Amino acid sequence: MRRNIGIKTRAAAAGLAVTMVAACGIGNPSNKSDALTFVSTGSPFQDYQNKAWAEPFTAQTGVKVRNDGPVDEARMKTMVEARKVSWDVVDTSAAAAVQYCGKYLEKLDFSVIDKNVFPPGTVGDCGVPAYNYSLIFMYDKQKYKDNPPTKIGDFFDVQKYPGRRIVPPEIAVGLLEAALLGDGVPEKQLYPLDLDRAFRKLQPIKKSTTFAKTYGQQQQMMVDRQVDMALVLSARAYQSLKAGAPFEPVFDKTVVNWDDLVVPKGAPNKEQAMKFIAFASRNDPSAKLAQLASVQPINENIVPKYDPIQQRVNPFTPDRKHSIVRSNSDWWGKNFDEVTKRYTTWLAG
Repeated sequence: MRRNIGIKTRAAAAGLAVTMVAACGIGNPSNKSDALTFVSTGSPFQDYQNKAWAEPFTAQTGVKVRNDGPVDEARMKTMVEARKVSWDVVDTSAAAAVQYCGKYLEKLDFSVIDKNVFPPGTVGDCGVPAYNYSLIFMYDKQKYKDNPPTKIGDFFDVQKYPGRRIVPPEIAVGLLEAALLGDGVPEKQLYPLDLDRAFRKLQPIKKSTTFAKTYGQQQQMMVDRQVDMALVLSARAYQSLKAGAPFEPVFDKTVVNWDDLVVPKGAPNKEQAMKFIAFASRNDPSAKLAQLASVQPINENIVPKYDPIQQRVNPFTPDRKHSIVRSNSDWWGKNFDEVTKRYTTWLAG
């Protein structure tokens, strides 16, 4: 169920085991341990998390942060079932936080973690948002210079806008939502997702669409102009523009997802894990990660120091906030397996 925000790579993460050596900081580490293990998906994204979260956390508390990866829910479940858990904090999908809560994940300590810093409807018993990422509709402005698309429905209109499309390798990042929104479903009636209607909307673009295997493939095909339209996560949209792709974003209906920070059941350093999550949720660490990784902060009132290209794909500006449609992690947590099976069957058909 891993939701990859588009610049993380599992292959790069394999074997990662970096220990952050703490400077002498304020605070008194737990008597049980003065370290914790943080699990994410490797370079470059985990490097950004280290700079934004781990290094300042260590400097302030004296608690060392060891890194491991890649994120693998199956491995985490095996650890929990064997009662040999070595992970303390894991960056995973919000849907996984719902699906595994209580059985494979600890309930969070909200006497340590402040619920009020998170947007309404995003906090679960076992997970809180780490950052936002968005599914951006982009088009080749050279291809469509005389008649540019203006709304999400245009992505699915092969008559008015012929050309090659590309969509992400993961179904849970907003493709079905985009199809339904493009078919006229009101935002407030989006969930539960009407799967029959969504797949009917996808059918006309199937032959002209590349269903990407990786996010890197999406980025490269945009840069090489092998596609004319893309539904692409914000971090990869940024990297594509930075590499010279002649694409332009459309802010009509922008599906926003987020990853959660969770604590595996039986984590050896649970107390420090709760403190780490609380720290990462503060404004300064959140803004720093957003700036480094081209994601969006969990607190929409934070204004990171984005460069001009990052700003082009940021849906949280005052003139674009109207386009934001939040994913429903509870629905995905309960329906992910069913949707994945149906999507896989549809792709093969």
